[in-house]
Amino acid sequence: MKKNTTLIEKTMNASYRLFSTLKEHDDIDPELARTALNVAKDIHEIKKEYNLILRGISDALDLNLQGDGMYLEEMLRILETATRNKAQEAERHLILTAELPAHIYTQKHYFLMSILRNLFTNAVEASDQETVCLKLAITLENQQYQIAVTDNGPGIDPEDLDQIFQPGFSTKINYTTGEVSRGLGLNLVQDLITNQFHGSIRVDSHPGCTTFTMTIPQNELEENI
Repeated sequence: MKKNTTLIEKTMNASYRLFSTLKEHDDIDPELARTALNVAKDIHEIKKEYNLILRGISDALDLNLQGDGMYLEEMLRILETATRNKAQEAERHLILTAELPAHIYTQKHYFLMSILRNLFTNAVEASDQETVCLKLAITLENQQYQIAVTDNGPGIDPEDLDQIFQPGFSTKINYTTGEVSRGLGLNLVQDLITNQFHGSIRVDSHPGCTTFTMTIPQNELEENI
């Protein structure tokens, strides 16, 4: 299975290199570049789901995803386990707190889990602290959900804020291996929020605190609204 992880990573990198090459040529149909980027994003998601299985969370996922949807509390339990394992791999301690309305049920659980997983994972990978503090806060006002994910990381440079949702942009570097993140996660998050939930996302950041706030219509997230 670990061999398959390497193959998935190589395939994702190849797809992204193809996107980068096609994007540089004005005489090539831009749709080809967009297709290559979408393939890279899909493989990015497959890689993260596969890693969840390797960490022994597949049983929990199978149990909770058998129905048409999930409660947010169930999703958070799965995500907390995955994020805690990620933090342990990075030799960090995780503190995750949540403020949630009771019994939010959605059939778009896969998309919401992908969004939150990317934001949680990014916070752990970017952290410069021994203890990673994550807070998930969800409020409902005027039939709009505000979903905020806050971390205690180093913050995002002001000059980078306008670029963080662009495909290929990343500030995450593994200084041991020299590997640079492909920068697909936040672009994927924005795509899911826009296309699956018809919502929006913004970011506020300064040293020691970054908050991603998503606005999602209530009838896009909940059932029977």
